[in-house]
This record gives sequence, structure tokens and C-alpha cells, in this order.
Amino acid sequence: MNSRETLVRISLVALLLYSLACFVTVGRDLRQAELMRAQLLQQTEDIRLLNKELEEKITQGQSPEEMQQLARERLGLVLAGEKLFYFSTDREG
Repeated sequence: MNSRETLVRISLVALLLYSLACFVTVGRDLRQAELMRAQLLQQTEDIRLLNKELEEKITQGQSPEEMQQLARERLGLVLAGEKLFYFSTDREG
């Protein structure tokens, strides 16, 4: 064997190793993408179910008690004569 053949063989082995490394990396990335896809599909289904439940609540209407509870929790409203206290530990930031 002359040095040129040796150099060609070393180059081919290096290229083969590089190709193998790329193939393994692509396979790993593909598995991660499939896992992410499955998670996103599950999240989508969960959101669809929640959306369906909320739509049913809207069509059924809400009781005055439910409306009052939502107003208290989400909007911070109080009834006449009630006092609302804010503590410094309750605020963000």
C-alpha cells in the first residue's frame, strides 16, 4: 500500500464515522420530536375537553352563586358593606 491509498482509506473511515454519528443524532432528534408530538396531542385533547365543559356551562347558564364566586375570584369584587384587604405578601413583584 502506498501513502495515497492509506490516506484515502483513512478519509473513508472518517467519513463513515461522521455519517454514523449524524445518523444517530438524527434518530435521537426524531424520537424527541415524536415524544413532543405525543405530549402536544395530549395537551390539545385536554384543552378540547376543557373547552367543551366550558361551552356546556355557558349554554346551561350559571347560577347566581357561581357568578358571584367568579366575580369575587377573578375580578376581586365584593358585596356592599364588605371590606377587601390586600396584604403586601399577596402582590406580585
